[in-house]
Amino acid sequence: MKSSHGFTLIEVIITVTLIAIAAAMFVAYMGTSLTQSPVSSGLVAKQYALIQEMELITSQYRQEINDGAFDLDSFKKYIEENYDTANAVKTTLASDTYTTREVLLVTLSDAEANQTVVSIFTP
Repeated sequence: MKSSHGFTLIEVIITVTLIAIAAAMFVAYMGTSLTQSPVSSGLVAKQYALIQEMELITSQYRQEINDGAFDLDSFKKYIEENYDTANAVKTTLASDTYTTREVLLVTLSDAEANQTVVSIFTP
């Protein structure tokens, strides 16, 4: 009577082949999500930094409004002097047919991440 104590060479080869096929399918399915996952967190961090800068600008805006010393031209100058990524444009906004209002359109951008944050400030 013959006793079996282990696997045959064919069984080992088939098992290793099946594991290799399963691993190849897993890597193909996951794609670049495993290798480029830090890129997404970097983009989120850059977007958060832009939002944080805009919050600082908005805080300064609110402080000037509360002090009664808000002027579009001086606020535009403040933004251009203190924020490198900012683009402040003084423009006219039409709210309806008869009313127009000067506003300050502030755009913060990160060219590397291709992200922007925009706010409108009114007197």
